[in-house]
Amino acid sequence: MNMQQMLQSVKKMQREYEKEHKKLEETTFKASANGVVEVSLKGDFTLEKITILDDSVLNKDDKDVLEEAIVLAYNKAKEEIVAKEDELMSKFQQQPGGMFF
Repeated sequence: MNMQQMLQSVKKMQREYEKEHKKLEETTFKASANGVVEVSLKGDFTLEKITILDDSVLNKDDKDVLEEAIVLAYNKAKEEIVAKEDELMSKFQQQPGGMFF
């Protein structure tokens, strides 16, 4: 493979990666924590929605429980997104000429 072909291959892979990454950014990921809350995040980590699954935590005394559950659910969804990003990255790095990262 000559240099010109290699550059074309790398550019093609970059376009494919960008297309796949755009899909990932537009995907919604949901995660819940302790059956209390559920969060919805876009693949670009934009928080779209928080859903209270257990109304009993809406009283003043359970404020800490609710706050912790929101953080836990967010972090779970974030971990899922990062795992998908890693999966996508490794897919393109394993292809011939996959050195563009």
